[in-house]
Amino acid sequence: MKIQQHSLSIIKAHAEINLSADEYLSDQPLSSEEKKYYDECKQYYYMTKRPLISVSDEIFDHNVAIESLILKFGIDEDCHQFKLQNFLNNICSMLNITMHDISIKNIQNGSAILETEIFGKLESKDKALKIRVMYESLTDKMQEEIAKLNVFFLYMGSIEAFAKQQNYRSEIKLNPQFNRTYGPGHTYWTGELKDGRDRGGKPYYCPVGWQRNSLYIIDNLRARYKGWCICYHGTKFNFGLAILLSGLKPADNTAHGEGIYASPSIIYACHPRYAEVKDIEPKHQNEYFKIGKDQYGNDKYGKYVQFVLECRVHPSNIKKIGRETLGVRTTIDSNVSNEEIEWVIKTNAKKIVDFNDVDAEMICTGIMIRVTEQHPQSLPDSKWWSG
Repeated sequence: MKIQQHSLSIIKAHAEINLSADEYLSDQPLSSEEKKYYDECKQYYYMTKRPLISVSDEIFDHNVAIESLILKFGIDEDCHQFKLQNFLNNICSMLNITMHDISIKNIQNGSAILETEIFGKLESKDKALKIRVMYESLTDKMQEEIAKLNVFFLYMGSIEAFAKQQNYRSEIKLNPQFNRTYGPGHTYWTGELKDGRDRGGKPYYCPVGWQRNSLYIIDNLRARYKGWCICYHGTKFNFGLAILLSGLKPADNTAHGEGIYASPSIIYACHPRYAEVKDIEPKHQNEYFKIGKDQYGNDKYGKYVQFVLECRVHPSNIKKIGRETLGVRTTIDSNVSNEEIEWVIKTNAKKIVDFNDVDAEMICTGIMIRVTEQHPQSLPDSKWWSG
């Protein structure tokens, strides 16, 4: 009841204000790179019915002084038709802020790309606290409500971090020369891979049935991460799709408890508890969901998709190696013992797991995708799901 009353008071406070988008239109056009990025964010928005949300990790770093914070919205409307005041009334109500908390910076052409400064009158530590609370309030339901305002993108953080993110995005492109399809007739091996590379003393087995979309981290990846183990982290459809479409790995706001859970077995990591199984609607089929050609030579698309993150972790950052926690009584993966199939990775109390950070305890080197015609539960490697 109190929240509802607060929202009503916000709307009432805005009733006498009537800001127009025309007052804030910028002469500076979006760069081709920005346009492409926002188009990719829109694809995410159309498929998930929620905005792609990005936050700078500095707001969770108590040692960083933040001078200025922005909220940047991508709104799927013609900027000349955009009803700015209506939008502000609604978004302020949803985020439990008032017009006194924000100031409009500009609106860029194309879709309405609205940049606002937030909490400008507060001290640095208070700004960070407020924006953290706001970010943590963005439940799935809240994101769906924000999407109803035609918001396809939302950024929270400093303008400097946003610029850095955009520059980094141009470098983090999917790394196609290292993309792989795993299985007979493609990249394939049996047993532990014996190629002479140092993977921290942990074996690496062929992830049969999966495609790997490599992510650019740094040029000297093998030298920089020599001795790091390969492991897998199951993820939600939305998270994997955000990586594929935008090239950026959004921060993971999940509560990790004692650490991040990973596995040396992709067979274990892709269980639906960890890696969501998603139906692909025909209208959303694209190049990532192709499974071959039909008898007439036309592209053939799968009906189900799963995403798993391929990661690397230094052995010293593996806090615990333990048994499976799904209560399975059968062998999960013939290559990995059920007693050693789950790893807990240190996070060093970091609130956000930033997979873009080359100095993180665990880095993401690729996005694994499995597209199938039949539900993956029917696959031979998935028989253990029911056992």
